Amino acid sequence: MLRLVHSLPSINRHSRGFSLFELLIAITLIGFLANIVILGFGGVRQGAVDQRDKRNAQEIASIASIAAAAGAFFVVPGDEEASIQNLVAGRAPKSGAFRGKTFKLPPLGQREVRGAMRFLALTEDGLVYSQVGGGSEGSSPGSGALPEQEN
Repeated sequence: MLRLVHSLPSINRHSRGFSLFELLIAITLIGFLANIVILGFGGVRQGAVDQRDKRNAQEIASIASIAAAAGAFFVVPGDEEASIQNLVAGRAPKSGAFRGKTFKLPPLGQREVRGAMRFLALTEDGLVYSQVGGGSEGSSPGSGALPEQEN
């Protein structure tokens, strides 16, 4: 029986696996590489947000120009956000070929409105799209809605 014990393969202490130090180095490297990848995707996400905001701004400017041409009064002087909210609520011209036709944006959340405002400018002609962002996101909103229109 003593011979059986000697015939067992000896277990070398260094061949059993990785040391704690080697594991810590591997985990640190994996974490570092993951951090680089995550930071790289941050720019992609911001680009997607900018594209969504530009698309919303183009739609707002398009409906705003059509509504203004038809005679639908929606602009609140000096208040871009209230003007957009008036378009979301819908406006109809009082006279002309489009009398009674409501010009209306689909419902937009506060985040979508704020994002689109970066690419819009309120001029004498109404809301105008600008491809260069950073416009009036920090502008203070006014009282908001216009008085109800008579049909």
